[in-house]
Amino acid sequence: MQKNGIFYLGLALVLNAVLLHSSCTKNDDPGNEPLYLNATFPKLEFKHNLYYLLDHRARSIEMIFNEEIDPNSVTGNISLSDKTGSHDANYDIETSGKVVVLFFKKEFLLHDGWKYELSLEAGIKSISGEKLKNSEIFELRTNGKHAFTHTGVKVKSNNDNNRNSIVCISDLHLGDERATNGNYCWFGKNAEALESLLDSVLHSNQIRELVIQGDLFDEWIVPYSILPFNPDSGINNSMDYFRAIAESPVNIGIFDRFKSIAGHDEIDLVYIPGNHDMKMKQEYLEELIPGVIWKGDVEGLGKYSPADGIIMEHGHRYDFFNCPQPLVNAGHMLPPGYFISRLYAQGMMESAGNAEKSLVQPDGSADFVAAWTLAIIYTLGDFNMSVPPLDSAIVLMGGIDGYIDPFSFNGAQDMYAANIQDLWPATQTENAVPVPLDVLIAIWHGFDLTSAALLEYMQMSTSLSSYNVVSFGHSHNPMVQVYPAGNEYSGIYANSGSWIDADQCSHDVRTYLVIKPAEWTDSDLDVVMLHQLNLAGGTKGNEYVAELISEENILK
Repeated sequence: MQKNGIFYLGLALVLNAVLLHSSCTKNDDPGNEPLYLNATFPKLEFKHNLYYLLDHRARSIEMIFNEEIDPNSVTGNISLSDKTGSHDANYDIETSGKVVVLFFKKEFLLHDGWKYELSLEAGIKSISGEKLKNSEIFELRTNGKHAFTHTGVKVKSNNDNNRNSIVCISDLHLGDERATNGNYCWFGKNAEALESLLDSVLHSNQIRELVIQGDLFDEWIVPYSILPFNPDSGINNSMDYFRAIAESPVNIGIFDRFKSIAGHDEIDLVYIPGNHDMKMKQEYLEELIPGVIWKGDVEGLGKYSPADGIIMEHGHRYDFFNCPQPLVNAGHMLPPGYFISRLYAQGMMESAGNAEKSLVQPDGSADFVAAWTLAIIYTLGDFNMSVPPLDSAIVLMGGIDGYIDPFSFNGAQDMYAANIQDLWPATQTENAVPVPLDVLIAIWHGFDLTSAALLEYMQMSTSLSSYNVVSFGHSHNPMVQVYPAGNEYSGIYANSGSWIDADQCSHDVRTYLVIKPAEWTDSDLDVVMLHQLNLAGGTKGNEYVAELISEENILK
């Protein structure tokens, strides 16, 4: 009796499991729904749920189906095309089991930064008779070709010998000889690398423009105990200061190359002013680099649009602490960030250059006084400095921006605190800010300019104009990212990073952008690439090579 009970209980459980499995899998039974062919591209990256990324140097395209393919069904049912028409005559097709490969003919080269479409017609079928459910079109986009043909592997493409690329650099922060000798210069260790980059620009047959997006010169990183303008050093004004930077032994080779680029018949050198050189004027720069193209607009600011849908700035226009402040004290324009930089430079000098990794900007969640105080505290903490007498007039000025008398740090704070927030709307009007910003958002832009790019240029609901590509410097944080994420993105924000010494920055340095405007390449795509220049090592020794960090493209 007990054994029979166990037997029937077991049988019931087995039957229940079988019935349950049957009910759960009924809709997936191959007999109830026809099988369909589908193709994948396992060797290609599927980006943003939108397109497959194809190397422009590729010599084939491989597809893998879920069933073995009838070779006789392939002919006439697979087609590769672009905006110029069909490329069916430019490849051969081979089929082996589930694999179908398009092999490009020797004379056919893919364009770089280009959109292609691969069509699969419903006539393709498997050996067992399965077909595609519907005809399909797959979007393929090729990556951009680096603008330096002697960097890395040299491979020809359809875009060779066309000057259709822009190289963007920013935030070099070159100092004068006093800064180098006094250990308070942000730049020096990357001088050789920068010279290598500029040589690459000069020898490239792809580059149409080199754009410097601000802070080539650094007039701010000067210890508060040193006179920025000092007749004993031959520096009486900003022009003397900038000339001293250009003539510093560390920088002479760099400026020689800038002059060669500016004088090149087929390359333009474009300059957009930054905050650390906001006192630069067009006539100053043209004297130091004859042939340079100045792109300033409002005093201390500038912007440049090299092609339709692309805009470039330094980015400090949207930074409360570092944009020009012409209304706080009539006849002057230096912002609060200038004084924090003077304290930071003092710390660099006193620590013999062994600084922490970044110039700390004010906290984005505080008002001006709190943010100023935090910036002072963090800067002191970076160098383990003793607190200077904040009420004493220890910040030597010597005439910079028209300030003759020295400041105390508390005096500078009080000067700004009296009206800087009340004047902020009018200041933005004076600085030609397209979309006015709240104070707290503008304070945050000392950290991150991503939202500035979005609000000012890429969100049609707020911005006055829509741009595909927005390129800034200023933050020292190199990046290329789409907005918004996913397959509906409408813009690319790019930041060129910096060339300051690595021990002075928490981000990658020696970075630059290569931008290929669709307007110049006759492509459907604007392409943006972020590179870092590094020593090759190994058998190449001290040769610098470019390494791709990230790349994005966007349909025009």
